[in-house]
Amino acid sequence: MLISSAGISSSSPFPYAKLKADIEEEVKKLGFKHVVILRPGLLVGSRQDFRAAEWALRKTAVAMGSVSNALKDFWAQDVDVVARAAVKAGTECVEGRREEGVWMVQQADIVRMGRTEWTAQEPQ
Repeated sequence: MLISSAGISSSSPFPYAKLKADIEEEVKKLGFKHVVILRPGLLVGSRQDFRAAEWALRKTAVAMGSVSNALKDFWAQDVDVVARAAVKAGTECVEGRREEGVWMVQQADIVRMGRTEWTAQEPQ
């Protein structure tokens, strides 16, 4: 289980995006039966460290989410939603409901799997 980031690329000029892409490639090579890579957008939640630009974006995401999660979910995800999606993905692998190999879980899937306010009858 690897929490990565949306929009990353090994050819990115940005060191963070390149590093995340390189880590993904190295994890894929480890030979695990299942590799789940989650690619959330901006993570929204409390942090101990402070980065002004990131803080402003997180506050914007929280404000947009208070109006409607649809305004936030396509570019930013709450950390608890990402965590629940990771647990659900891992459970599906352990219970044999996923093929062996690499499973890339993108933002829309993270939201679908991690939101608790939706009913259990939602389509999988």
